[in-house]
Formats: sequence, structure tokens, C-alpha cells
Amino acid sequence: MRYGIDIAPLGAFAEPSRIVRFAQAAEEAGWEALLLWDHLAFAWGVPAADPWIALAAAAQATSRIRLGTAVTPLARRRPAVVAAQVASQHRLSGGRAILGDGLGGVDAE
Repeated sequence: MRYGIDIAPLGAFAEPSRIVRFAQAAEEAGWEALLLWDHLAFAWGVPAADPWIALAAAAQATSRIRLGTAVTPLARRRPAVVAAQVASQHRLSGGRAILGDGLGGVDAE
């Protein structure tokens, strides 16, 4: 069995440098993956980071931990954009990208 950590890129974790430090610590602690929430709009009224941008930063600062989204709402995204984001993450991370896909989301989105 493999274990990963799922975090919301909101509030304090809206700062990509914090996500990078968290990814480094998770990798050092032996976690298999770091997954970020992916929403079209965060309805909680706090700052939010784009997960793919934050994951790209984390990919450059780590070497083993797999990086991706917990659930990307594919029905609400343009397929070509998601494909480009995942392909870029795959290249930047040396093949460590994860795409969690599904409907996802909340009513406010």
C-alpha cells in the first residue's frame, strides 16, 4: 500500500513556497505522494493557489515524491488545457505527475 498527503492550496498554503517546503518535508519523511485540491473557484473566501503552478514549483525542489491533484473536475475544464498542464508537470517532475480526475467541486462553483 502507498500513502500520500492531500492538502488544500488555501490560506497559508496559497503561498507556493509553503507548498514547496511541505513537499520537501513530505519527501524526506518518506511519503509517496503530495496531492492538491483543484477547484475552479474556492468559495471559502480565502487566498488560493493554482494547484498546477504550485506543483510545478514543488517538482523543481523534489526528486522522488509523486505530485498531482486529488480530483481535477474534468467536466468543468477544457481538455486541451488539462492535457497540457499534466504533460508539463510530467516533464518537469521527471515522470512523477498524478492526475486525479472526477467531477469534484462544490455548488458555488
